[in-house]
Amino acid sequence: MRMLRRLLGLLRGELHVDRIKAKEAEVQKLKAGKHTVDIENTYIHISGATPYIRFEGTETGAADKGIKEDAGSLKIYDFSAASDVMNIEAHASRHLSGGADEVLNLTNINNAIGFSVDAHASRHAHGGADALADNALRFSQIDKVFGSEQSVLLDAGVTQTISKGIYLVSLGANTKVEYSPDGGTTWRTLIPAGEGGVVISDGSNVRLNNTGTTSETSYLLPVQ
Repeated sequence: MRMLRRLLGLLRGELHVDRIKAKEAEVQKLKAGKHTVDIENTYIHISGATPYIRFEGTETGAADKGIKEDAGSLKIYDFSAASDVMNIEAHASRHLSGGADEVLNLTNINNAIGFSVDAHASRHAHGGADALADNALRFSQIDKVFGSEQSVLLDAGVTQTISKGIYLVSLGANTKVEYSPDGGTTWRTLIPAGEGGVVISDGSNVRLNNTGTTSETSYLLPVQ
């Protein structure tokens, strides 16, 4: 009679359990129609097309979700919405900035390291918490290009401050480059009138000075 009941159960698609004991090991096989579930000591094996494990909560606000195999991928599936939540094997984009479970955003990174990544340049300046070593950068490592040449017309007896930067200069016949070591009180000749050379200006204490009696033009070629 027991065997007949089991056969009837299989025909109806009902579930029954075979339990086999061998010494201390115990194996259970759950069968329902054409599908088989093996529950053994170290694993659960589910065989069938698109097999899944479903977790249907009954508490307030509960979810109805599960894990399923679908077309060769393992996915988290929302049964109430009848849609995939994510592909477990290909979900890196969820952790990028703007993703559903983003990790790589500035707020998270800033909180983790204790300072703002997008506003921390001062840390690498001289005297900063992560200041570059004095010998960290050499002139040969700097990519040097020329900017657009500037022509500066100065009237007789007029001076003009040279903007901050590095320049190749070609001076008018009566125009010289001067620098001040004390903020503008004293001016010393750096490049004599009518000559040329290299000028490094801080934007305040280096100037052109036309000592002639007529207007003349000098030329500045910035090194960028």
